[in-house]
Parts: sequence; structure tokens; C-alpha cells
Amino acid sequence: MSTSLPDRQYVGEDWYVQPPTGGLQLRVSDCNHCGKRWFPPRFACSSCASHDLTQNRTGNTGIAYASSHVHVGSGAWPKSYVLSYIDIDRVRVLMHTDSDRSLDPDTPVRLVLGRIGTADDVELWSYRAQPDLITQESQR
Repeated sequence: MSTSLPDRQYVGEDWYVQPPTGGLQLRVSDCNHCGKRWFPPRFACSSCASHDLTQNRTGNTGIAYASSHVHVGSGAWPKSYVLSYIDIDRVRVLMHTDSDRSLDPDTPVRLVLGRIGTADDVELWSYRAQPDLITQESQR
């Protein structure tokens, strides 16, 4: 019996990297003029309009700033899902979250690659936040 994998499309794949050491990192732009950091990466600073930017990567862990449980998804999104603002290496990013409830502020998370929706029988995959249960246990 053969098992076929569903079709998969990666969303925003220019915005993240899976290093050989594992994990997931986001691509960010650092402005060398005003010091602001931006995600997704860009070619001009959204604060001072400088083109003097350095392209960098974040680490693969962050902290939940705020989170919301969406109970009525539409279109390609699941019927119920959690979105969280994650602070990661001086940038705040909105992302889908591997949880069935909103995260408490300051919850440690790891970046992972996972399904964020489905459109026309094609799974949509991108970066996600996954609560870091090991770190949470060690902080108790």
C-alpha cells in the first residue's frame, strides 16, 4: 500500500531559514543608520528610509508578547487557531501558534515549520510558534 503525501506550498519561504544545526530562524533587516530591526526583511528602512541595511537571522526562540484565539477562521485558515505576537531578538512577529488556547505573556516559544492552513487541497506551511515546554518546566 502506497501512501502519498499531500501537496504542500511554503508561504513566505524567503523569510525563514532552516539551518543544518536544526530549528528555524527568521531573516531580518537591521538598519545601520537608525538601528531599527525589521521583519520581514526589506531593502529600505521603514523608519528612516535608509538603504544601508544588513541582512541577518534571528535565533530560534522567543517570548510571547500577546496572543489571541481565533474561533471562526475563514477561507484557507482552520476553523479555530491561535495567533501570537512573538518577541524574538529585537523584533516582534505575528505568527500562527501550536496551541489550542491563547498563550500567556512571557511564555517561551520555539520557531518551527508547520501547517498554517489549507487551500484547494494544498497544505500551506510557514513559520509557527511552538510553546517551549522544557523551558517552561525549568522556570517553575
